[in-house]
Amino acid sequence: LEALQLVPLFLPLGISLFCFDFAGCGESGGDYISLGWFERDDLAECVNYLRGTGRVSAIGLWGRSMGAVTALLHADRDHSIGGMVLDSPFCNLRQLVSELAQSEYLSVKVPSWLLSGALALGRLRIRSLCNFDIDELAPIDHVGNSF
Repeated sequence: LEALQLVPLFLPLGISLFCFDFAGCGESGGDYISLGWFERDDLAECVNYLRGTGRVSAIGLWGRSMGAVTALLHADRDHSIGGMVLDSPFCNLRQLVSELAQSEYLSVKVPSWLLSGALALGRLRIRSLCNFDIDELAPIDHVGNSF
């Protein structure tokens, strides 16, 4: 829970924090992650819970990496979010994988033909096992509909 270090900063200002790890991340159990696709539903449940308490006014979201992607995927469905701090979301999964495979930090870059085949196979496998399409995991497409 990275946000725990923020508690001493925010509480004196009267700002409450609700911190959690997604399933399959950090201290939470779980077998896999979906890089934001299904985690947005978990986030929606957290937001609904907070609203249901009657003790929360404006809700802002802070996320890093997958948390930032999740916030973007959620915000275009919930225009009542007051603001977001997004640290390092990816634009779309296919672009991220391509950039990592061609990174200067790799001793051997992955040939594009091999990468295309691996992505196609991964897409089919993820669609059958996890019931979502990795080509639809494009947070950049959700920015314009947020707020």
